[in-house]
This record gives sequence, structure tokens and C-alpha cells, in this order.
Amino acid sequence: MVAVVGAPNVGKSSFVNRVVGRRSAVVADEPGTTRDRSYNEAEWVGREFVLVDTGGMEPTARVGLQSLVTLQARVAVEEADVILHMADARTGPTEADSAIARELRKAPGKVLLAVNKMDNPADDSERYGFYSLGEGEPHPVSASHGIGMGDLLDEVVALLPEEPDAEEESNLPRIAIIGRPNVGKSTLLNRLIGSERAVVSEVSGTTTDAVENELEVDVGGDEVENFERFILLDTAGVNRSAKRASGVPYYSSLRTAEAIRRSDVSLLMVDAVEGLSGGDLQLARQIEDAGRSCGVVINKSDLVGPDEVREIEGKIFRRMTDLKPEFVSISALSGSGVDLVMPFAARVHRAYGTRVSTHEVAEFVNRIVEKSAPAKGVKIRYATQTGTRPPRFTIFANRPEDLRENYLRYIENEIRKRYGMWGVSLRIRVKSSR
Repeated sequence: MVAVVGAPNVGKSSFVNRVVGRRSAVVADEPGTTRDRSYNEAEWVGREFVLVDTGGMEPTARVGLQSLVTLQARVAVEEADVILHMADARTGPTEADSAIARELRKAPGKVLLAVNKMDNPADDSERYGFYSLGEGEPHPVSASHGIGMGDLLDEVVALLPEEPDAEEESNLPRIAIIGRPNVGKSTLLNRLIGSERAVVSEVSGTTTDAVENELEVDVGGDEVENFERFILLDTAGVNRSAKRASGVPYYSSLRTAEAIRRSDVSLLMVDAVEGLSGGDLQLARQIEDAGRSCGVVINKSDLVGPDEVREIEGKIFRRMTDLKPEFVSISALSGSGVDLVMPFAARVHRAYGTRVSTHEVAEFVNRIVEKSAPAKGVKIRYATQTGTRPPRFTIFANRPEDLRENYLRYIENEIRKRYGMWGVSLRIRVKSSR
């Protein structure tokens, strides 16, 4: 985990976009454009890491939106292995830079100082004033022009911890149970593990920490026994005002976001009585952004009629278009349908780890292109799968910049249908075939 922090408008989002290779963050001259943390998959010289973009830090802020933005950045600092403190060469060292530097001296991760907007590589004299921050070598970069980026990323990668051994990576699949407050997450967990391991209450927001439970279940269906082991994560409920709140609701939202990132599969619980809400869609977006997989559990289905359940299913299909998750209807309280949940989660997990041979991917993408060609003059030469969890595919084309977003979405949907990757975040990258 690499966190990019700094005062407002120093170019943090521009830096992240340059490294990631796409406009993952909104960039503007107005300070405060980025408010929440955003997590981005990045790679340099073969080393993969998570690059965290943060809002502008103002350590002296005590109330209001800016204090929450600063708190978000502090959370990123706490969980990062490397912290990249970014400053602005045009303004020189500011009081905000000094306050941030003082705060970062207590951070658990290793700190690098980057001086952005150094657009003239022949003159790096502006960086010398930043030695006064006491953070060591000020590395000159220009995020907008790409100057000095490689040298800085070499330093970042060198400070990352050693990659885990294969034995450490062979952990049990992690299933996170997430959803809005009081939707029945802890009740479902208790049904699944068969004991009262989590506190169940009618008061919204009872659970504030993620609770881990190891579970061995039969996911083979009625015909054949097939026992698999999982780690279940029960999380706090998240409401729409959590980002504007403080105390338990705010920190619960952060812990839920952390559980999503730690999981392989997130079971998103939806309240059949209340229907699909904007808060549910926000959680689905978090799952997709984190590169995880999702299955929807429609709870309290015994309290509504079949028409209401079908209406919710239709909304899931129409509105969760990035993940296209499948769903299962249950009543956690009565136990109806609960026996379907873990086989359902296991199916989503298998799809998340799908590996397709290079030959088969190339042939299938060729058939897709024959059925519906891209823009005139654009030729897709080759395709291959480059990773799993989430499944990642690379397409080689003669003019990659002319492959439109809607055509890539068409390819993604065809791959999803062909290999049953429902609810799975797919990553498609385009490279030049020249």
C-alpha cells in the first residue's frame, strides 16, 4: 500500500493518474477536488501495489468537511507501507507542508518527499528549499509531463515490504457480509456458523468491527458432498450520511471499506422491505473499485410478495451494470434459503479465480470481433489473460487509443457471459500491437 498525501492542490491526483495510466481521479485547479480516499492498482518494474489517492491534508482543521477529508488521509497514512508526501515547487515549502511533515514523523510507514510541478528538468534548484521539512531527499517530478516519475517509482518500490511467500498467500477464501445498518448481516452470520458469535440487536449500528469466523460448509449441492473452508467477515452497517458523520458511524464505514478490500467475495445484503437503495449501489461501486467480486443476498423476502422480490431483482440487473451480480433470496431470521448462501458465495469465488488459456481467450476475442468490429481502421491483433483475482485481460490493437469505452464494455460483457463471471470485477487493458 502506497499513500499519496499532501496539502490541497499540489498535484496528487495528477500523479496517481500518471502512474495508473488512466483518469481514475478528477483533476482540477480548484483545491479540494479529491475528498475521499481512492484505491488504484498500480505496477512498476513487475512489482504490483495499491496506490491510494487522498484529499488535501490540513492538519489544523478541527471541524467541517476539511477535517473529515484530513481524517480520510490520516487513515490512508496509518494503513500504508510507503507514504509519498507531495509538495508544490511553485509555492515553495508552506506552513501546511511543515505541519504534514511533523505529523508524518509518527507514521508507521516509510516516508518519501516528492516535489511536484518541476517542469524544467535542466533546473531543479527549486527543490532544495524543501530540505527544511526534514524528510530527506526532495525528489523532483512533474506529474503533468511525466518527468522524474521513473526515478521516484524506483525509490517507492525499493521501500515496499518483501512480497509474501506462496504459502502465506494460500489463505482461505474470505467472504465479507456487507450492507446498510440493520439489514440482517449479523443474523445471517449467526445462521451460517450456527452459534451466537456476533451480537444481534434491533439497534442500527451494533456491530462496529469486522468479526472473523472460520467455517467449513458443504457447497456441493444435494447430490455430492463437497466441503470447503471459508473465512466469514461480518461488518458494521454503512448509511449514506456516514461520510459526513463522526464517531462510530464514520469509523464503521472505514472498517467496512477495509473488509471489502480484504475479502475475495462481498455478499451485499439488500432489505427486501426497503428495496434497492442508493446506499446499496454505493457499496456495489466500492466492491467494483476494489477489484473484488459480489453476490447480492435479498434478505427479509418472507415479508414481501414475489412481485416485490422480482422488482428488486430487475433493479439489480438494470442498475448494477459494472458487476452484473447474481442474487439469492433468503430470510435470515427464519432460516429460509440460508442453505443456498455459501454454495452461492463459493460459485462467485470460483468465478473470481477463473483462468482461461491464452489460446482460448485469443480465439474467443477473435469471434467477438468478427461478430461486431471496432471503429473503422482499428484492428485487434491478440488477447490474453494476464491475471486473476480479479481476472485481468490485455488486448493488443494497432490503434489502442481509438478503442472506445463502449466497445471495451461490449468485450467485457461477452467475456462475462462466456465464462460465467457474474458479479466479478473484470479489468481490461489495451496495449499497442506495434
